[in-house]
Amino acid sequence: MGAISIHFPMILKKAQLKAEKENKNVDDVFFDELSYYSNLIRDIHKRTFDTFAEKKAGTNPMAFCQGGIYGGHFNPEEKIGREFLRPMTASFGITALNETQYLYNGKSLVEDQSFAIRILQWMDDLKKRATKEDGILYALYGTPAESLCGLQVEQYRKMFGEQEGITDKPYTSNSFHCAVYEDINPIQKQDIEYKMYHYCTGGAIQYCRYPIDYNKDAIITLVRRAMKMGFYEGINLQLDYCEECGYQFIDSDTCPKCGSENITRIERMNGYLGYSKVHGRTMYADHKLQEFKDRKSM
Repeated sequence: MGAISIHFPMILKKAQLKAEKENKNVDDVFFDELSYYSNLIRDIHKRTFDTFAEKKAGTNPMAFCQGGIYGGHFNPEEKIGREFLRPMTASFGITALNETQYLYNGKSLVEDQSFAIRILQWMDDLKKRATKEDGILYALYGTPAESLCGLQVEQYRKMFGEQEGITDKPYTSNSFHCAVYEDINPIQKQDIEYKMYHYCTGGAIQYCRYPIDYNKDAIITLVRRAMKMGFYEGINLQLDYCEECGYQFIDSDTCPKCGSENITRIERMNGYLGYSKVHGRTMYADHKLQEFKDRKSM
């Protein structure tokens, strides 16, 4: 039924300032603040659930009248009802855990995941409790922030200014992922993200970046390793193609062979592969293009 994402760095910064002013424990204040914002999201989901339940099936005939959603064979004038919605998730979106961990103790997720995991454990407990109390299937969702990763930086800067490790780049890190610029190998990345990934039962992806000339047998081995670890695994491969001479290459905005800027580029956006450039043009925002340029492990 949708996901609403939480801006963890802003909540932590607010808690740090409040704790300092009132001489309180930062952790206690943070989780109090997180409780407030999480319950706001919970209330929105409850209202959405009730609204959907009252909708007539004819608002989406393919989904609710013609079986597009399993069991969706209502008459157009019938209400969808609460029971039909029971298996559908309402999610708390997880973003910028890397920046949150860094704000907490000056360490990235590569160095320390302890506070990030505590957040996920707390959110998981809330999810389980709220599911029983509200009769709604809540879940945690690893948000694939596209425009949001830039908006979060703008929001934080507006309230708290620029801060190293938090807003010194024009984007935040997606969900529980290590920062894209971390120079780590696929095994390290899989191991670091393993525990955090498995809290996000409402949807998540784990991905690793490989050069196009990477050992294919090694990629197969690493994908099989990921599958044994229970990952929904993505393979990131960038490829640039010159529309003028047909030369293929990577990491250049001009063709190394003929010098043309008429380049088409395929790479992973977040959860999917797509064209970040078509005939030299792009539709992506500046903050996302900068993230593309910074990628080493993603």
